[in-house]
Amino acid sequence: MKPRRFIIDSSVTLAWLFDEDHSTGRIEAVLKDAELVAPSLWRLEIVNVILVKQRRKLLTVAQGTHLLEVLEDWTVEVLAEPPTRSLTGLAALAQPHQLSAYDAVYLDLALSLGLPLFTRDNNLEAAAVRIGLPLIKLGK
Repeated sequence: MKPRRFIIDSSVTLAWLFDEDHSTGRIEAVLKDAELVAPSLWRLEIVNVILVKQRRKLLTVAQGTHLLEVLEDWTVEVLAEPPTRSLTGLAALAQPHQLSAYDAVYLDLALSLGLPLFTRDNNLEAAAVRIGLPLIKLGK
């Protein structure tokens, strides 16, 4: 059986890292044997959250480094920003769905590759539903 391939966003990754809503086990079940794809933005978002938590004294530097090292072991196909992406096109995708430019990048990547999206972001999920993009859902 061919592994499921889908776009993973930072909201899922961070929920897994910090066990938000006690979701780590359910997320791991979805990730098992999956081929993960993310835009290069994914890496920046994850590192930024870790750095902010360190500055706010919610994590030590050692804890943050450990979490980043754990993620380094994940196999994620990180795709570079396409040089042909139009800034106005990205804004046009974001505006009707009230998405940030960051979230629009995940939506655009899923659309361009024809892959489902795995997100815990409510606005991004709603946008995907409105345009008929398949979503990966967490089990109960």
